[in-house]
Amino acid sequence: MQRRAERPKPPAPVVWVVVLAYALGVLDIAAGLVLILLRYDEEVRETGNAFTITWWGAAIIIAGLFVIAVASGLTRARRDARALATIGAGLSAFVAVIDVALDPAHPWFQLAVMAVALLVILALWTGRSGRFFREIRVRAHGG
Repeated sequence: MQRRAERPKPPAPVVWVVVLAYALGVLDIAAGLVLILLRYDEEVRETGNAFTITWWGAAIIIAGLFVIAVASGLTRARRDARALATIGAGLSAFVAVIDVALDPAHPWFQLAVMAVALLVILALWTGRSGRFFREIRVRAHGG
């Protein structure tokens, strides 16, 4: 029986991105569940928003599961997971910029989102992380 090739261990920046992504995914799932439970609130029922809130809650849960799946792919050195994580971080930063443009009175939270998104992108594409994904690609192509 042939032994499977040992997968290289991801560098610390990738591990940090994975930990942050898992935390974000779990928080998204919790937030989605809270939104779904809010459909039973009297005020929500009176305004007729129960259906909308339920769908938003479900969408946030699905987004959380997607984030966890991408994080899992990063631990397996999947380049498509790195691309999806980069796109997700970029979208988060873009939404934060739009939010600050629409409501510049309290930008601190959105500035923090932009900073974290930038750190995630840098952590995945530079330094040891960049070398890690390049080496994986070279090994996969037999070079």
